[in-house]
Amino acid sequence: MGSEQRDNNHGGNGADREDLVRELKHLREVVRDVGESFILRREGEIEAILSHLAAVPAGTLRNEAPNWLREIHSLKVKQAKGRLKDLKGLDGLIDELAEQIVSAQDGRKGKGRGQRG
Repeated sequence: MGSEQRDNNHGGNGADREDLVRELKHLREVVRDVGESFILRREGEIEAILSHLAAVPAGTLRNEAPNWLREIHSLKVKQAKGRLKDLKGLDGLIDELAEQIVSAQDGRKGKGRGQRG
């Protein structure tokens, strides 16, 4: 019984430490993979927005471009910090611009930023 207690306390923590180190390294890989997937998905979405933008009628573009630019410029991020708050802001802005530009391409009026319904 003495050796069992020793394994559960300080003496047998080598295996526990190795397991934890292995899992933390795996977690680091998961963070990287999820981050890369987010980046690729959002870059693709921006490319799609650019494609849709080319089909927006000139009059609509003239009317809406200042609003879209204002939305983009109003985004405040601290890139070096890598904050979740910044990722959420980028994610929301890209979604809203996509919706608005696709709507403008189709001749419908899109919802403005912060007016999700």
